[in-house]
Amino acid sequence: MNKTLKGVRVLNTRPTNQAHELSKNIIAEGGVAIECPTLEIQATNNAWINALPNLYNVNQAIFISANAVYHCFTQLKLHHLDWPTSIKVIAIGHGSAKALSEFNIPVHHIPEVPDSEHLLNISSLQQIKNQTVLLFKGEGGRTLIAEGLLQKGAHVIPINVYKRGIPQIRQEFINSLWREDLVDIILLTSEQSIHNLFKIFSEEAHNWLQEKPSLVISDRLAKSAALFGMKKIIISHPNGIMNTLLDYYQGLIHGQ
Repeated sequence: MNKTLKGVRVLNTRPTNQAHELSKNIIAEGGVAIECPTLEIQATNNAWINALPNLYNVNQAIFISANAVYHCFTQLKLHHLDWPTSIKVIAIGHGSAKALSEFNIPVHHIPEVPDSEHLLNISSLQQIKNQTVLLFKGEGGRTLIAEGLLQKGAHVIPINVYKRGIPQIRQEFINSLWREDLVDIILLTSEQSIHNLFKIFSEEAHNWLQEKPSLVISDRLAKSAALFGMKKIIISHPNGIMNTLLDYYQGLIHGQ
């Protein structure tokens, strides 16, 4: 039997600039992609540029998202700053690695699983006493990477190159989604997107959200979704979202 998403309505909550490729894939499999970004990515002010150390003294650089890559190298280019080839570059996942390739930056390491815990286990981050490590990230978020590197004796410089906000979405559109029951499954790819989802939808819609199946990309996000009362949670590898959706709707896997 051919796998298909025929008629399945997927609420794609990824930020606008990251949602389109997945939406195209959903449509290609016969599904309906409903884009409802619960995160808005904005550049921070570029004061961080002036706080950079001499890049030729940097040993390693970590990029925790494609957004971090884009906002870092866009600003470096605007300020005519060269990126030394001597820096070992670590991307947290294949999306970040792809973004780095678009700026012609070679990637030395990618963890098997794109999360902080697996990143800290990368071979080049084991013997790092007195090394200077740049950590390109968004404002807020988890502190595990920075703390782990500090414990290993590295000189860690966290650099916030973007911030997350809540998008302005027409309330009429939001209300129609739940009042007319226009969604079959909700895709959630970050902890902040889960928090914002329950802010964007009014309190009277929360029971509807909690009853909908949700697809998340890590055990950690599954726990966050459960804390918000979501009852049917499907966990996918970040690089296997489409396969997980297809398997779920063929009854090959079940949520928790």
